[in-house]
Amino acid sequence: MAELRAFAPGIYPRSEELVQATRDLDRGRTTAEVVEEQVERDLQELTLLQQSAGLDLLADGMLRWQDHFRPLLGAADGLETGALTRFLDTNTFYRVPKATTPAPKLRAPLDERYVVPLPGPRFVTLPSPYALAKSTGVPPRAMAEGILKPQLDALDAELVVLAEPFLARDEQAELADVEDALRVLDGGPSLVLWLTFGDARRVLEQGAADLPVEGLGIDFYATHLTDVPEGLAKLLLAGVLDARSSQLEEPRELAAFAERLRERGVERIALVPNGDLQYVSEPIAREKLARLGKARTASTEAAA
Repeated sequence: MAELRAFAPGIYPRSEELVQATRDLDRGRTTAEVVEEQVERDLQELTLLQQSAGLDLLADGMLRWQDHFRPLLGAADGLETGALTRFLDTNTFYRVPKATTPAPKLRAPLDERYVVPLPGPRFVTLPSPYALAKSTGVPPRAMAEGILKPQLDALDAELVVLAEPFLARDEQAELADVEDALRVLDGGPSLVLWLTFGDARRVLEQGAADLPVEGLGIDFYATHLTDVPEGLAKLLLAGVLDARSSQLEEPRELAAFAERLRERGVERIALVPNGDLQYVSEPIAREKLARLGKARTASTEAAA
């Protein structure tokens, strides 16, 4: 029987209250304790939202992560934050990872501040080795060995989603380098390579379906359904929520899209956003997750 799941990888938007508290802290108008209390409230609300929506795996929303890299950079020897850089074609910026040694090492795995315990089956989002290595001069395999493998070994999660926003856009990327790095990560939690915010056609044509991971995530706002290999055996994270648009998706349409994937022979499907929901406001993200849950539980005809 075909499997249809739903969950929300990546960074979830902070509430207006948390955004304001963080600004006040930067300006010396409040304390770190007040900000932490608001983080805990945001986390509790996000957990309840995912449970009420019927999502299959819980996420902590990465509420303390400034981007996909910063906490790992701070916990590693040989890595530091680099220049402030625009992230893809969004209106947001991130600190590019910068290497000070050819073989960075994680001093200790991230603690519960950054990988928060949750009351149910959970998954974790981390950067892919290719994304972490980009612009550093360090090979993806070295990032996998020194940074990601120790972190994965410390996790208790049913699934780890490796966020990869650059690979689909980098025409010079060598898929063999990605494969080599991913093999280093074998033996731990099940892995999914989440190709966010980009057309995955070229990567799929190069053989991404054969990479040593449990699943692939594909942005279906940039990738045509027919680019997915027929009979794909991997878990497919179908990016059907547009994480850069405030327009709300119709559950009936999401359910119909999942059915079209099944007709193509894809048996294991998880409905997800096409990237981090942090690019929309928290109220919009909340409604998108609710609709994702409706699409997951309802039939094509009944979803509404």
